[in-house]
Amino acid sequence: MDVTALASVYEGLLARAEAIDGSTPLGAETRADVDWRLCHIALADRIIATAAGEQIEGRAATVDNQPSMDPGRIAAIIDTTTHAQRVDNVRRNWAELRSVLESFTTDDARARLTLRMHDRNGEYVSDSVLSWHTLIELRTAKHIPGHRDALAEALSA
Repeated sequence: MDVTALASVYEGLLARAEAIDGSTPLGAETRADVDWRLCHIALADRIIATAAGEQIEGRAATVDNQPSMDPGRIAAIIDTTTHAQRVDNVRRNWAELRSVLESFTTDDARARLTLRMHDRNGEYVSDSVLSWHTLIELRTAKHIPGHRDALAEALSA
């Protein structure tokens, strides 16, 4: 699967995340949002990479974002990591996800998966069925750009 466009979006996200450090003057609410976003992205990438591995193994895949939206899990990560470590987690988990997606065949990209969505409080929202290609397109066009833009806004505030 071609992930060139997604890789470009991640480069922008990581550049903005790296431009922020522990000494960047951010309000408490903005800092908390930045921390949350980085943990959320790293966790989501891990979830998607695991499900992509299931796809490659020929098993039915479910992408359940609950762990990446779990307030307690995210708070624990924030409490035990620095900003630089959170950025590194995003970088490493993206590299793992990229590697798995790049090994997808055309059939893998067309395969259906279940997407189980939870809100920012970790509460169940919905299930849907879509192709891997569609999921990656959504991540490329909306999800990661939204987080990238929020990080840019944090820098300009």
